[in-house]
Amino acid sequence: MGVEEHRARAPKKFKFAVITVSDTASRGVKEDKSGKFLVGELERAGHEKVLYEVVPDEKLEIVGALVDAFRAGADVVVTSGGTGVTSRDVTIESLRNLFDKELVGFGEIFRLVSYEEIGTAALMSRATAGVIRSSGRAMAVFCLPGSLGAAKTGIGIILREAGHVLKHGRE
Repeated sequence: MGVEEHRARAPKKFKFAVITVSDTASRGVKEDKSGKFLVGELERAGHEKVLYEVVPDEKLEIVGALVDAFRAGADVVVTSGGTGVTSRDVTIESLRNLFDKELVGFGEIFRLVSYEEIGTAALMSRATAGVIRSSGRAMAVFCLPGSLGAAKTGIGIILREAGHVLKHGRE
C-alpha cells in the first residue's frame, strides 16, 4: 500500500490540544501569538479543540498539561516553545521519555523546511514528535519551537501527516 493510500485511510478529523511552553507564562494566552495561530489553523482545518493551555518552562508543568490533554480526549497535541538549547528549554526532556515511538523524521523535515526559510539557524531547533500509548489510546505529540514562524512552518507538516501518524499509532 502506498503513502497516499495510507493517508486516504487515515482519520480526517481529530481532537487536539495546543500547549504553549513559555518563560512568560504568567502573561498567559493574551500574548501567545504562536499558540493562538496553531489553534486557529487546526480549527480552520475542521479539527476539534479540547484544550489550550500556556504553562511555564518547567518539567512538571509541561507533563501535567500533557496529562490534561490526554484526559480531555486529545488525539493530537502540539506544543509550542521550550525546544531550544538554553538551560530553561525543557520541553523535549520533559516529553521524550513518555514517547512509545519517537518520530525523529518530523524534526528532520521541520529543520529542512526551516533551513530553506532561515538558513543554518535551523540547527538550533530540537523539534520532534512522538506517539504515546496509554489506556488503549494513542496520542500524537508534535513539539515545535515557540516562534510564530516556527508555528507557520510546523503546522503545514502537522496538518498533512497527523491523521497518518494517528492511523499507524493506533495499530
